[in-house]
Amino acid sequence: MNELYELELLKSAVEEKNKSYTPSLSMLTARYHTNGYHTALKNVEWGHPCRESIEYALALLDTGEAEYEERAFSVIRQVISLQDQHPAHDTYGLWSYYYEEPLERMAPPDWNWADFIGKVLVMIAKRHRERLPEPLLAELERTVCHACESIIRRNMGPHYTNIAIMGSLVTIGAGEVFGHQRYLDYGLERFEAFCQYTQQLNTFQEYNSPTYTIIAIIELSKISQITRHAKALDICGKMLDLAWSMVGAHFHAATRQWAGPHSRSYSTLLTKGTLAFLSLGAGLPWREAEDGPMPYNLEWYKSGVNCPEKYRGLFAERTTRDIQEIYYRSPDGYEKVATTYMTPSFTIASASKEVMWNQRRNLLAYAADNEGKTVYTALRMLHDGYDFSAPVFSSQQDQGHLLCGLQLSVNGGDTHIGLDRINGAVEASDLRLRLEIGGAAENVEALPAEGGAVLRMGQVRLELYQLAAVFEGGDGLLAPAPQWTVGREEGKLNLDLVLYHGPRKRLDIAGLSRAGLLFAISMEEVSSDGQDGLSPAQRETMHVSADGQTLEARWQPGDKVLALSLALKPDTVEILRGQA
Repeated sequence: MNELYELELLKSAVEEKNKSYTPSLSMLTARYHTNGYHTALKNVEWGHPCRESIEYALALLDTGEAEYEERAFSVIRQVISLQDQHPAHDTYGLWSYYYEEPLERMAPPDWNWADFIGKVLVMIAKRHRERLPEPLLAELERTVCHACESIIRRNMGPHYTNIAIMGSLVTIGAGEVFGHQRYLDYGLERFEAFCQYTQQLNTFQEYNSPTYTIIAIIELSKISQITRHAKALDICGKMLDLAWSMVGAHFHAATRQWAGPHSRSYSTLLTKGTLAFLSLGAGLPWREAEDGPMPYNLEWYKSGVNCPEKYRGLFAERTTRDIQEIYYRSPDGYEKVATTYMTPSFTIASASKEVMWNQRRNLLAYAADNEGKTVYTALRMLHDGYDFSAPVFSSQQDQGHLLCGLQLSVNGGDTHIGLDRINGAVEASDLRLRLEIGGAAENVEALPAEGGAVLRMGQVRLELYQLAAVFEGGDGLLAPAPQWTVGREEGKLNLDLVLYHGPRKRLDIAGLSRAGLLFAISMEEVSSDGQDGLSPAQRETMHVSADGQTLEARWQPGDKVLALSLALKPDTVEILRGQA
């Protein structure tokens, strides 16, 4: 990237951030945001975030403008003052999300904040230590050391990709910038363990995640900028090559989307920020007439992000790709497989077995409508309108054909996979499985059909077949034979399988004697479509059976036979997803 152009983008972004600066607190003001856990603030519209404020301080110094120095120093002092610096505390080395919410009020505190804020402090010291007043530099060093101690205490394993990398950045950076050999040794050992772990499957634990792959690329690039250690540089090179190859292979040029499945994602359609990152880092054309002005993230400046030339062509290539990758393997050999099928006009992808957390995209498709606008199709399980994590999704896929199943766990998460696990039951007024069609959904035709539905998205046709739904026991708490319905809500088209809707009551999942469902999806491009209903030829190859314990289905849409066998009795999430 042209350095002068990047500096112009940075200065423009800083000028915009200046409008949100609160001089009395020496922090940025930002609209309050919650992911549903950690922060417990209520009835708050605005707050003063620690992370965004320290990133702003670094950006102020990065502009090179002398007029910004004192403001940057004030922000750094304020953020330093908000760290828990008491070694006896459980939250030692951490920050809260917001000035308005001390650590002890969070539910619970986020231990990642030692990494997220510590890394910015390291970059400030690396790039601007000569400009910092000596007392402030000494304070900053002590603060980074507190963050390092928190990271070492927690000692997060190599499976948590972005934290494994960020923790390495903070400790390696502290070791090299401030001369602390203990932190450098720890950081190098941690970084090497992460590399070895990742190379076992040749993919990140947060498989194909638009959010965390980009974070990994940024943080790996930063490590390559701050370190002189040959081992660390070698690991950066290997991991960056892996990351960029995965991004390029999963980019769908026709829809300008990141094909699934996504292990962790916060937005089903790529944000403008992600598209801007790919434009600056990989040469993806920026369409200002359609996308508007390019956003710029302060963290990108001088991070060294650069896609290898050998992968850049993947972002423009319109071809057919069929990708199967093992993204998880248990010690006893059980494997999870991610499948991505891509044509010049659409892409559809699935995970072989996963929980239904709102950060998962277990079944995900993209297509373009007749006007060239992007439409997405994603599977969700909703408990009173919010994604219900406890059910376990299973699938087998052959190109554009998927055989899918769902089971109910008795101890999976409610809104989060680990923070609010259920104990055999949930209080609910609504429970439904939803195939959500968003993006340019206004141009999608939906035709209910006996036993499913048909969707038309431009020249792409999606067929949904309900194969079996079994819910018995528990005093009939769930609909014994639910049917798919079609509706529109808030600009989205929804195909819903309503399991319960009525007065709020306790749904005893553990008390169900049998609970499971099977359905199939077929997605293909058609030149003309005179058929309104489901394809009889597809239906003829589908075979379903159920007994007292098992629900099974077989389907042969092409040369490959797809088969699923689901235990009907609700069980622990560990057993249902094969990780007991």
